[in-house]
Order: sequence, then C-alpha cells, then structure tokens
Amino acid sequence: MTFKFKLFRGLTAINIMFSTFFLMGLVITLFTTGSVMILSAGIFLGAILIHAILSLHLQKALIDRNMVLKESTPGGIRIIGGISIFVGGYIALAGLSLFMLLKTGNLDPLEDVIKQLPASDQGKMRAMLSPMAIFFILIGVIIVTNVLLSYTFLKEWKNRQDEEPLF
Repeated sequence: MTFKFKLFRGLTAINIMFSTFFLMGLVITLFTTGSVMILSAGIFLGAILIHAILSLHLQKALIDRNMVLKESTPGGIRIIGGISIFVGGYIALAGLSLFMLLKTGNLDPLEDVIKQLPASDQGKMRAMLSPMAIFFILIGVIIVTNVLLSYTFLKEWKNRQDEEPLF
C-alpha cells in the first residue's frame, strides 16, 4: 500500500467518525427543536457520510480485484463527492472567515451573539472561537482531500477495469 492509499483510508475513517458524530447530534437537535435549518445541515453531513461509505467500497475493490463494485457506486462517488467538496469548502471558508475576524479583532458580527450569553460564559465563548476556527479549517481540508483522493483512486479503479478482459 502506498502512502496516498493509506492517507485515503485514514481520511475516510475520520470522515465517517466526524459526520456520524455530528449527524447524530443534528438528529437529536432536529427532534427536540423541529428546525428546518437543522434538517438541511443534516442533509449536507449525510452527503459526507454517504461519500465516505462509498469510498470504503472503492477501497475494498482496489484491495481485492475479485470484488465487484455496484454499477451506481462510481457515479455516486462523483456526484456525492461534488456535494462533499462544496460542504468541505464551505466549512473551511467558515473557519477561515472566523480566523480572519479573530486576527483583525473585528468581532462585531459575533458580539450580539456573545452578549446574549451569561456574563460568566462570554469569556469562555471568546476563548473557544480560535480553536473552533482551526477545527473548521482542518475538517474542511480533510473532507476536500478525501474526495479528491477518492476521485484519483476511482480513476485508477476504472483504468484497471478497462485493462482486464471481460471473459
């Protein structure tokens, strides 16, 4: 196994853990609040989870040449991967925007939200913003990198299928 393939496997595992954890949190929040906005966020996180599961099947097919992918798996990887790139890019840009707000010291857009908290929690929230920005950037980069690697290995799998005789 090459380093790139090991990285692909590791990032897929991280995506499964990340998306499952936050998706379950969103499902619980959806049932308690009934917010449609929570539902849309859940759909986007679900796309990341579906892409990671399809990537697992691709990895198994690359390791075991006898395993056959379902006919819809390559197309699913491409389509859901595009949605995942959008979501990962959005998460990374949100983290980068938050990081830039912190670097410039211009927290005006967040001050209204922070002022709604109790006085004892306002300092804690300001302290959490920097690690939160780094987390968002890191997760966004992981999601996008995983999708790009899946595209690379999907192309490799397709080339391997074209070389093998049908009978």
